[in-house]
Amino acid sequence: MFEASYSIPYAGIGPDGRMKLPVLLDILQDMADRDARRMSMTVSDLLPKGISWVLRRYTVSVERYPEYESTLTVKTWHGPRRNLHSMRAFSVWDERGPVASADTSWILIDLERGRPLRLDRHATPRYVEESLPVTAEFPDLPCPEEWEDERPFSVRRWDLDRNNHVNNAVYFSWAAEAVPEETAKDCSLVRVDAEYLRPTEGRGDIRVRTARPGVQGAEISYVHSIVGPEGDEKARVITLWRKG
Repeated sequence: MFEASYSIPYAGIGPDGRMKLPVLLDILQDMADRDARRMSMTVSDLLPKGISWVLRRYTVSVERYPEYESTLTVKTWHGPRRNLHSMRAFSVWDERGPVASADTSWILIDLERGRPLRLDRHATPRYVEESLPVTAEFPDLPCPEEWEDERPFSVRRWDLDRNNHVNNAVYFSWAAEAVPEETAKDCSLVRVDAEYLRPTEGRGDIRVRTARPGVQGAEISYVHSIVGPEGDEKARVITLWRKG
């Protein structure tokens, strides 16, 4: 288990004086990289071997958005599942208590063949020694028969990561931008579930399709499908918003 502290930068707060979700996502990504670096399992470590990590599932739940100058304490831990998925969990809190939690599922792939690899053949001894149980489950995400809205977005050069793919957090931003303005204005984004189906490579245009919202009490949910220029689905995302 790896633990570190972070301060919320001024650029990381929104008009309400609270942390923006992309800042939290950047922190979680930094934590994962720092922990993987200790185990010599980063993307930079693996690329010369012709292999790399690919994110398959990502769930983040937000209890509340801290204010500027709050100090976040973040813990992360990992564990293999069925010798194929590398699960990684996160816990975030500050001086006032819990802030957020997240679960992710990764696979190692052979870059030339595009095939998943067995973890026990490529993991370092430290990865194995420090593995802990991760109990997260990722249910199938629904695919609506009809989409209510469709919006175009452009892939910017700053959206690309070390693999030359669109960074996983960018999909969250696309989905959040696709909800109606009244939802974004009156509600807080409290949970995001994402399934990554295939990478978005290089620059170009994508489309975000959004289904009619589901409403249950004070919560509003949307299903989003992120589609590439050729019409292939890149990812499916559910955003959950809470009024107040």
